[in-house]
Amino acid sequence: MKSEMKIGAILNYISLFFNSIISFLFIPIILKYMGDKEYGLYTLVASVVNYFSVLDFGFGNAMIRYVSKAKVLGDKKEEKNINSLFLILYTIIGLITVIIGTIICINAGKIYSKTLNIDEINKVKIIMTISIINVAISFPLSIFTSYATASEKFIVPKLANIFRIILYPCIMFPLLILGFKSITLISITSSLNIMALLVNMYYCLKKLNMKITLNVRKIDFGIFKEISIYSFYIFLNLIVDNVFGNTDQLILGIVSGTGAVLTYNFANQIKIVYESMSTSINNVFLPKITKIISKGDDKNLVSDIFIKISRIQTYILLLILSGFIIFGNHFMKLWVGPQYSDSYIIAILLIGVSIIPLTQNIGITVLQAMNKHKFRSIIYICIAIFNVVITIPLAKMYNGIGA
Repeated sequence: MKSEMKIGAILNYISLFFNSIISFLFIPIILKYMGDKEYGLYTLVASVVNYFSVLDFGFGNAMIRYVSKAKVLGDKKEEKNINSLFLILYTIIGLITVIIGTIICINAGKIYSKTLNIDEINKVKIIMTISIINVAISFPLSIFTSYATASEKFIVPKLANIFRIILYPCIMFPLLILGFKSITLISITSSLNIMALLVNMYYCLKKLNMKITLNVRKIDFGIFKEISIYSFYIFLNLIVDNVFGNTDQLILGIVSGTGAVLTYNFANQIKIVYESMSTSINNVFLPKITKIISKGDDKNLVSDIFIKISRIQTYILLLILSGFIIFGNHFMKLWVGPQYSDSYIIAILLIGVSIIPLTQNIGITVLQAMNKHKFRSIIYICIAIFNVVITIPLAKMYNGIGA
């Protein structure tokens, strides 16, 4: 099991490495063949669709925790019940996604009437429709990834994700040369995502012998209240993450247009990679920490994990931050061009202030495993509301840097 965790953590970083390298190398190619405007539309839609991730309501981490707990207790019946319950929940969430997404698509013309022309709005509607279908299908399929994580089986899901990342430029590059643009880009992204999730489904059902019942009458919904309370505060975290990750671009799209969105997006790409260096191994440790706590083992073990992982994360994050401060300006000019010089300043502002919480990210996993994440969630939702309030006037005055 320990070797599975180690390999899973290593594959996480390999996945992150490929994702980062491909993003950095491929974005200039996309800009060359699609143009700033077209890629700006794609980025704008992505910032809106990313909000649908909050509809997870924190159930993903809840499933990992409760399946892990059932496995520790050896309760196969409860494990099957939890799997079936989450499949129903995520199917309902998928349907809600379609409904909300349809409403947004219908009203896209009104939302972006000041910054986009009719052709651009029609293209936004198509991109958004494909994205929403992808998200809606992904929700019920995501339970298989959560089950594999709860079973501390990381290798197959991580390898599926790595192949998805590598296949993306291999398929998309020749299509860009042939003249295909944003609609094809989102179609390929969505198809590869669903394929990776289907691999996880096959692995869980056939190899891990995951049990699910589709008979609603046989499902005990009694545990739903406990799961809902646990998930609610993780849901608040998801809202906060989306506010900090997507609201700036959403506001910029409304008040400044696609140019400001694109400038901010390049800086945000740096921030996403930077944060991933800290967050990518958290889920690997959630089942282990949950088992330690469920068994009533010495909590010093949890403390030791916290200190060890945080120390490693600090070394990595400080090294990257110092390197970016020194070389980042030259890198951004080579990567996306001198016309996006503000991206460097925005990136420094985004990643510079995040160093302290990112070095303690494993603590979030500890809090979730102990079901003591309520306080952090409430504090962060207050900060997120304040962030939105001050972003609107600052974005109007200083565009991306203000945001």
